[in-house]
Amino acid sequence: MEQKLTIVVPCYNEQENIPEFFPLLLDFAEKNQFKVLAVNDGSSDETGKVLEKFSDHPCLEILQHKRNLGYGAAIKTGLKAVKTEFAITVDSDGQHRLEDILKCFEYIQETKADLVVGARENNTSGSYRTLGKWVIRKFAGSLLELPVKDLNSGMKCYRVEESRNYLELCPDTMAFSDVILLLMVNDGKLVSETPIKTVPRTAGQSTIGTRTAIVTIAEILNLAILLRPITTFFRLGLYFVIIGVIWGCFVYIRSRTITPIVSMFILLGMFSFMLGLLGEQLAQIRKKLANLKK
Repeated sequence: MEQKLTIVVPCYNEQENIPEFFPLLLDFAEKNQFKVLAVNDGSSDETGKVLEKFSDHPCLEILQHKRNLGYGAAIKTGLKAVKTEFAITVDSDGQHRLEDILKCFEYIQETKADLVVGARENNTSGSYRTLGKWVIRKFAGSLLELPVKDLNSGMKCYRVEESRNYLELCPDTMAFSDVILLLMVNDGKLVSETPIKTVPRTAGQSTIGTRTAIVTIAEILNLAILLRPITTFFRLGLYFVIIGVIWGCFVYIRSRTITPIVSMFILLGMFSFMLGLLGEQLAQIRKKLANLKK
């Protein structure tokens, strides 16, 4: 039977979880005629050697990064190497359930979607990380109307040919998951989600922290300037102008003068409007250059 799905597993410093998770994953893949593509992202522990122990398995292909390039870079490497029509990303820490792989795969075929997100119903991240995810979701939602709630879920099922069109515009960091989703939504691709459940990590430590959230917000802001520079800078400029006008009216009523700071706010607003126009031109150039690299 022809394989239709590749399970892409980015791996970084998961030497403790891989011996437990991969035997189950490979048996599952063999049973369902799926392929597994593991990408070792320059791990500093024994992850590479542990993966090599499974290298004889007919369903498994291992790709190695010589140094740590980032979560997004590992997924890019995996998606570029995929030869099947569909691919699904799964974390190597064993937190994703194998039955949810089938669920997402069946759902993307039923709905003919371009991207399906495995939306986590249960919270195994803790209150701090949950707050960070909420902030990121609200920030992204202010830029685009989102058809999904769980932006940064590690389980995403891709229609491979569609997803490859966006790889050059995506970062190499953890923000990859959020950015590729927003890019596809912005282009009118069919993006949907189906509920999944995760299980707690049993070994090792997550590399996701405050810095990850900050980098993700910065990448989404960068994306906003790429996709909708006029909207982004128009909002910023409008805030400056409104503050300047309100402040100016208050000062003028009291002293019959216009202070330099009032003029500064209004000028900042005008500069923001002009930056939006310039950004729109640069965004179009960047998109064309990305298309030429495909």
